[in-house]
Amino acid sequence: MALSGLMSCTNNVYDLVITDANVLDVRSGETRLQHVFVKDGKIAAFSPASKRVTTKDATKIIKADGQLLTPGLVDVHFHTSEILGKKLSADADSIALYRHKFSESYLPYGVTTVRSGGDSEQYIPMLQKWQEQSPAHPDFLAVGAALVSTPQDPRPVYAGHVVVNNPEEANAKIDQYHKLGFTNTKLYWRLREPEFAAAISRAKELGIQPFGHVDYKVLPLDKAIALGLKNIEHAYTIGVAAIDSSKYEYINSWAFVDHYPKAIKNNVVDGSFFISRMELFNQLGPDQPRMMELIQLLKENQVSVTPTIHLFAQRFGLTYFTTPAKLPAYDYTEYLTAEERNRCRQGYAIMGQYIKLMHEAGVQLNLGTDWDDPGKAALSEMLELNDIGIPMVDVFKIATLNGAKAIGRADTIGTVEVGKRANLVLFSANPLDKSENLLKAKTVIKDGVVYRD
Repeated sequence: MALSGLMSCTNNVYDLVITDANVLDVRSGETRLQHVFVKDGKIAAFSPASKRVTTKDATKIIKADGQLLTPGLVDVHFHTSEILGKKLSADADSIALYRHKFSESYLPYGVTTVRSGGDSEQYIPMLQKWQEQSPAHPDFLAVGAALVSTPQDPRPVYAGHVVVNNPEEANAKIDQYHKLGFTNTKLYWRLREPEFAAAISRAKELGIQPFGHVDYKVLPLDKAIALGLKNIEHAYTIGVAAIDSSKYEYINSWAFVDHYPKAIKNNVVDGSFFISRMELFNQLGPDQPRMMELIQLLKENQVSVTPTIHLFAQRFGLTYFTTPAKLPAYDYTEYLTAEERNRCRQGYAIMGQYIKLMHEAGVQLNLGTDWDDPGKAALSEMLELNDIGIPMVDVFKIATLNGAKAIGRADTIGTVEVGKRANLVLFSANPLDKSENLLKAKTVIKDGVVYRD
């Protein structure tokens, strides 16, 4: 942690001082009791907790009394439809109302920075407006729509995707997003190699951070990494890359019909997406050689992974809250028998152990929700990462500094250091002592301003 002595207060009153805070250094995992001084939305200085602080030193003082102070949380995978629905107005009043709802979905839970995972291009004016920095709202990084190639299957192009028919169109789209001020871009699994290679090359030329959802082997994971992809969404996709798809009739859903009451084919059976992914890991089993090879590949190429496991865990009764099913054929699992549910949990546990192995191997993990109630889901994701065996102190690094690195903002957020933005969370009960304390009352500070003071 970069510490400094208290700067001279001559003719200088700080905007905020947090006294006697137990400050977490997410890099080392150590905590230190100290005062934190904030000026102009940034962390200005630290001083020993023994130093006396008075109202002459700051406009506002928060007495932490030893409470844990951490960086604000970073969610690297969000879609506007998760809180706003799919049909939105583009008038100014609506955009302001949507942003308020967006903030209410995140800030009370300690999430101060959010990156889109891809949204419809018709909402670009709204996405740009959301990117304007404000202490009343989470920092928002828009990416435009996720890039896909000309579809070669009958499924429609999703609203949050945009088709690029050739490398030239891929380059043009990246150029367009760069001019719009977008600093990250998403490449989806339906993007074939010529367009993928062009998009990732142009993104890197322009300093845009590319990240990808790569599965179903339209472009093999190995190839995507060889082309330079450094950030991968969804841990289950590593399992997709490891499975021998020649054994299964439907690569998109893997029909493991012997273990469930109905055939799981083409996503027409209730909950098939979630059930089939868990069964995928049952079929892989623990210590599968190809999975081990891929984990090593991720490590050697310094590729990060965003697990997004809350959305699976909640469908099998493993989370502290559960959102209602969106679409029966997609995520309704209430009809499963106890035996079938336990089988899904077994697959989830195997996936969790592979994620733990990634962490232990030194693969960077990031926090991503990709679901409704995203602020609550962010906390649930942290609890799930802890439940699979990752120490809570490491989970905080995943949820802060790692996310900042993944979105290219580690120079301004992600740690509690002098010069960084004062996006902070003060926990009334210490989650490092008991993980469930993550859900208890907290004080959230965005750009030096206390949320709902």
